[in-house]
Amino acid sequence: MSEFVIYAAEPQDAEDLAALRVEAMRESLEVLDRFDPQRARERFLKGFEPEQTNKLVSGVMPVGFYVLRDRPEHIWLDHLYIHPKAQGGGIGAKVISQIKAYAFAKGKPVRLGALKQSKANTFYQRHGFQHTHSEEFDNYYELPLEHIKPGTPKFILKRAKPEDAEQLADLRHEAMKDEWAANGLTNYPLARSHFFEDFKPDATWKIELEGELLGFYAFHSYPDHFYLDMLFLRPAAQGKGIGSKILHHLKEIATKAGKPIRLDALRISRSNEFYQTHGFSVIHSEGYENIYEFTPEPAFYLETASQDDFEELQHIRYTSMKESAEANGLFHHDKAREMFQNEFAPEKTLKIRRNGKTIGFYVVLNHPDHLYLDMFYLLPETQGLGIGSKLLNQIKAQADKQNKPIRLDALCISPANAFYQHHGFHLTHSEGVNNYNEYTPKCLTKAEIA
Repeated sequence: MSEFVIYAAEPQDAEDLAALRVEAMRESLEVLDRFDPQRARERFLKGFEPEQTNKLVSGVMPVGFYVLRDRPEHIWLDHLYIHPKAQGGGIGAKVISQIKAYAFAKGKPVRLGALKQSKANTFYQRHGFQHTHSEEFDNYYELPLEHIKPGTPKFILKRAKPEDAEQLADLRHEAMKDEWAANGLTNYPLARSHFFEDFKPDATWKIELEGELLGFYAFHSYPDHFYLDMLFLRPAAQGKGIGSKILHHLKEIATKAGKPIRLDALRISRSNEFYQTHGFSVIHSEGYENIYEFTPEPAFYLETASQDDFEELQHIRYTSMKESAEANGLFHHDKAREMFQNEFAPEKTLKIRRNGKTIGFYVVLNHPDHLYLDMFYLLPETQGLGIGSKLLNQIKAQADKQNKPIRLDALCISPANAFYQHHGFHLTHSEGVNNYNEYTPKCLTKAEIA
């Protein structure tokens, strides 16, 4: 999960970032017996300044944020929080590189504080920060300017404002004038007036690097598709991978939403090759333009269940196994519900979400000598899309990494048996109405299994 995009924070981000901070600080504060989520939330909201805050987004999910305060003698790193689920993936290290590049450009050292019992102390020391002093609860660090090497900063996305229209129109003209001319479109005043008519600040994002405007894009969401209305970079900023990173990010958004992206490009334009390289296909042409579409593969994401999900997950389980249970002469709705209620452990249950809806769930129990796939259900209408296969491959990768077999049971009369066998599981034995299957990791030898 080390790939992310940096967005300039906005006032409406306050609550989400406060909640992220609470989760990131929980472990360290619990060690000190100082964990008070309400106090932590209120303290952050009181000092929240969006203009000094940058949020880190992977796909569509905020995974962290940082706050830099440019003071006369130094840069103060006031906050750097990565959500626990995103830690260990290299995001923090990349943010530190970003901060170092900023500090080098400013010609100032970086200073910060960290809770004494926090793992952050080791993290900052590993990245060259030197301990300067300690107070009651915090250690304080500095990264001297002479220890900072020049780096390559990442661009930051900032939502446009109405007053940006003139500057963005100028940039668009700079980026497009040669291609307009190549297509015989030389009425530049008309093109400029069309831009002002179409400009929607809320859907437009400026691409900035150290305060310099490199480009912008406009991305609109409709019920059945996204529309990439504009993506322009100054000529000097082209060919550096910025456009590719933006497009990759937008494709992640589309994949998560399960909607295609559409756009148009002049027929005589280098952008045609660019979009085709990134998986867009021409669906038709009109006048001077080619119309493109990117269609994402069926997407899903996972969320940990809560107690409130019981009824929905019970319905999914009921719907998914009804036919097989009846074929085995077992189906009894009330008994199945009672059994699931007794076994339901929300903290161990991962919901499978797609297009904003829960379409299934699974439970993997991690035992000392094996993993047990206790439940794995998908709604019938979402089966056959490759979602189950992708998830099972992820679980198998987990087993390979831990060097443990996976065990599970399936009703004797059930298409699940063929599914699991197709994915490398083999039947070990049968009892009553159940088949018991096992997957053996590639790195696990027969001797180790025995």
